[in-house]
Amino acid sequence: MVLQITRRVALALSFAIAAPIGAFAFPDEPIKIIVPTDPGGAMDGIARVFQKAFETSDLLADNMPVINMAGAGGTIGTREIKDAPADGYTIGIWHDGIVTSKAMGVVDYDQSAFSVIGATGYADLGLAVSAKAPFSTFEEMIAYAKEHPGEVTVAVNIGLPVHFVPMRVATDAGLDLRYVQVGGGAKRYQSLVGGHTNIALFSTQELLKFGGTGIEPLVMLTEERVDALPDVPTAKEFGIDVVSPSQRIWLAPKDVPADRLEALRTAFKTAMEREDVAKQLQDFGLNAEFVDADEVNALLDEAREATLPLVPKAREAAQ
Repeated sequence: MVLQITRRVALALSFAIAAPIGAFAFPDEPIKIIVPTDPGGAMDGIARVFQKAFETSDLLADNMPVINMAGAGGTIGTREIKDAPADGYTIGIWHDGIVTSKAMGVVDYDQSAFSVIGATGYADLGLAVSAKAPFSTFEEMIAYAKEHPGEVTVAVNIGLPVHFVPMRVATDAGLDLRYVQVGGGAKRYQSLVGGHTNIALFSTQELLKFGGTGIEPLVMLTEERVDALPDVPTAKEFGIDVVSPSQRIWLAPKDVPADRLEALRTAFKTAMEREDVAKQLQDFGLNAEFVDADEVNALLDEAREATLPLVPKAREAAQ
């Protein structure tokens, strides 16, 4: 009897040793979620929405720890994702800054160094104006900027999308604006309220939250007017062809096996069909639509092509 058991164990071990990678059901161990920010922010919150959705269902792994790796404009965390084994057990979330970090030379990689899973929604963006600015509408801003080159100030975080997107607007409109390093969303808001700068980029959720507190929405960078802000025009209405959604992009290391990527995509798509998940994403100011990898890459490629010509001027602002 002991001999029979020993033979069975040996046979099982021989099959396990001989089995190729990927022969077992995926996932069969915890999947790490890398978030390139501190805990408590919107990006972290979105990651935890999916962590809970996955761990409380049969959609993916029942153990998906969130690991916060903040610093260097998100590049510490994204590099950790990029350099992880290409087995599908390390994934992470980031945004369009994956393009601008490479463009500015902060890192030597962009989205092409990853397997893009997809985007779990996107935020519409628009410019806001300080109540203390010498103009209050987008049309007035254009006229003022043309009459006073270099005097309209933009609160930015240099080298990130909140810097490059206003630059794209200015370039398309033929304006000479001045970019002032301020920092994150809260600091840009404070800069406008204090009258230290004139305009800055915010999400729809931020525009709704901050409106009437010393700043007001100026123009939206969307295809059509946003339902929540029906009185705010789009840049396209003024002939400025800048549409810039801020995607919430899920990344995995390059060359993750196709079947595992498909399992991850299916899990995210299915989770987003849940009413509670969609509601939580909307609470974060996102349009709760899953964006397939091909479309994500196309939008990032478009952003990269629009960003690269602006890099020399952006670097001047950084000095």
